Amino acid sequence: MRCTSSVSNNEPPLYGDAFADVYDEWYEHVTDAPATARALRALAGGGNLLELGIGTGRIALPLAQLLSPGRSVWGIDESQAMLDLCRAKLANMNPSVAERIHLLQGDMADDLPTGPFSVIFCTFNTFFNLDSEAAQRKCLHAVAQRLAPGGAVVLETAVLTGANTNASTVAHTAHSSSEYDPETQIGHGVFTSTSLDGSLVERPWRIRYSTPAQIDEMAAAAGLICTDRWEDFAFAPFHAGSARQVAVWRRRI
Repeated sequence: MRCTSSVSNNEPPLYGDAFADVYDEWYEHVTDAPATARALRALAGGGNLLELGIGTGRIALPLAQLLSPGRSVWGIDESQAMLDLCRAKLANMNPSVAERIHLLQGDMADDLPTGPFSVIFCTFNTFFNLDSEAAQRKCLHAVAQRLAPGGAVVLETAVLTGANTNASTVAHTAHSSSEYDPETQIGHGVFTSTSLDGSLVERPWRIRYSTPAQIDEMAAAAGLICTDRWEDFAFAPFHAGSARQVAVWRRRI
């Protein structure tokens, strides 16, 4: 069987471009989207929100349905393929809800709208798609400058052990192999699946993971302080064995 990438050029594909055609099928229930939307609405109060890495709108669409008229969710993503899928969903929504979502193509460290926003959020490890410490620091500095008074930055990330790990799994009819390096804190891997014509499709990914303490330090350097930390958006208590964290940072007073 021949092997192809999920994109046709020779450049490493963006995560969103590599996974756009299967994202909704594979990741629809990876976290509790309704609970996430409810928590973000409560944190935002009466203000607007900005999502970093909006993707196909898995979180932003249910969130927009909860907002009052006049409030908006802005979303930025590098992947045109992901944004196209999100726009297609918006075209089939109630127009009064769809108009609450504003989409931008760009980098979430360099191309953010000016705001201000009551909540700037990034869910399900998307923050780690910024695959260097410098890029993560730059993003946190950028979002800190775009917070409304009393606003919050909310990140949902995995809590990784830092062990040098090789893993191979089969999920969603795809074979997945991955490796994590504790020295560089880089994780990378590839999903391999078979297309309808029998060819193998490879979907590579790469992240730079940070520990909760490291994210706290980067946020502090941006003038932010952690005010809340949970295991998930249902507000389960965070503890030493938690595999995920949802953390909230606000500007220092």
